[in-house]
Amino acid sequence: MSTNEYNENSEPKKAEPVVEETAEAIAQPEKKDKLFSGRTLVRIMNGEFLTRDSFLNNLPFTFFVGFLLVVVIAWGYYGETVAKKEIQLEKELGELNSEYYTLTAEYNAQRGRRQIAEKLAPTGVKESVSSPKKIRVRKYIFP
Repeated sequence: MSTNEYNENSEPKKAEPVVEETAEAIAQPEKKDKLFSGRTLVRIMNGEFLTRDSFLNNLPFTFFVGFLLVVVIAWGYYGETVAKKEIQLEKELGELNSEYYTLTAEYNAQRGRRQIAEKLAPTGVKESVSSPKKIRVRKYIFP
């Protein structure tokens, strides 16, 4: 064989990296397995996550989400206010309807022929005995 022959296994095998397991690494589960671990909660509580580059890069999105939260809360308060006002107006409408029907009934009771005659008796006006007649006027024709 010549020295320039191709050998498939000519690459040397790479040694696998040695992983030293410490007591801390053994005690904590892998971060890939748990999305939200206790350590993450501690970072959020002490504000450490605010200094990271990923948060600073996503700051416009964070402000947008905050703005949306404010809009949703304001919308809820507005809807609650409108609902309270609607209930108040419905109660007021019911009161006005009952007042209208009461006044209409009183008016109809007072506008009768006898009631008017009784009210006008002290003034000397009396009810006519003869029935009213229609007065017809002929058109005046100029000569």
